[in-house]
Amino acid sequence: MINDKEFLKFEEGFFKPYFEKFIEFKRGKGEKVAHSTMVRLRKLNNSLNTYYEHHISDQMVEELLAPRDGLSELERQYLTANLRQFCSFLALLGIDAVIVPRKYMRTVKSEFRPYIFSDDELRRLTIAADTLPASRKSSSHQQIYPVLVRLLIGTGMRIGEVLALKRANVDTSNGVINVINGKNGVSRFIPVSDSLKEVLFDYAKTIDMSDENRPFFTSSYTGGHLTYDAMKYMFPKMFKTAGIHKSDGKTPNIHSIRHTFCTKSLEKMLENGMNVYTAIPILAAYVGHVNYIDTEKYIHFTEQGHTDFLQKESSLGSLFPEVDNE
Repeated sequence: MINDKEFLKFEEGFFKPYFEKFIEFKRGKGEKVAHSTMVRLRKLNNSLNTYYEHHISDQMVEELLAPRDGLSELERQYLTANLRQFCSFLALLGIDAVIVPRKYMRTVKSEFRPYIFSDDELRRLTIAADTLPASRKSSSHQQIYPVLVRLLIGTGMRIGEVLALKRANVDTSNGVINVINGKNGVSRFIPVSDSLKEVLFDYAKTIDMSDENRPFFTSSYTGGHLTYDAMKYMFPKMFKTAGIHKSDGKTPNIHSIRHTFCTKSLEKMLENGMNVYTAIPILAAYVGHVNYIDTEKYIHFTEQGHTDFLQKESSLGSLFPEVDNE
């Protein structure tokens, strides 16, 4: 039984035990169920109780999601997402629940447009990192950035997660990275490809890995962790050297490397015959998303030309992109 005080406010009815299972399911897969989410799920449960039904019909969905006074568009979208997920969960348990039509899901426009790197651009970026010129003060950047760039390309880690790594967090022998308290407090283990494992292993031989609390990537100026300001200086330089520019002539955002990883990994899973609804949870866990909605935004990059994959179920094959060691 869930002990949250908010869950005690759920009205008794047919759906309450299923909401309990639903919340446990979300938490079991590492998703954070915030207080605000509990409040919204409680309201949804209480609304469903007013129908005195043991199923969720098209008419119920239409009435629940209809615009009305006192319900902002933002809250209506939260309600749509929660109802859509809950209906899918009920269907898995054999309860008669409709699939919430896409017409209720509003497309949210964002000013940020991720740049998806081609394979050739990623290759040129690694070459730019490998050929950084020496500095009068230090040459450590020539050692660090070839590894750091390959780590971003090969794992899709957030730049902040990479910069926060300590030597104790990187198991170079087994090729596993332990992210501690990433975004939204999510910690996870990240297995890497064989090629990236080799890169990390070779780099580790050049630093003192016995000093576990020291940064994995150390600033030659402060002796501490590299800063994001350093990244904002170095990456545009490398992008320019690699000849990588957006249509407006500007260099891409560093975070676009993460978008590229998610896009290419999802594309590879679909090409290997994995159902998109199986692939998304795996990718979400790997990149540290607290819910599937964060990962679903990458689907539109790969959906075109892959509609037939939704009917296929086969072995996963090679999942994560290899990195260029040359």
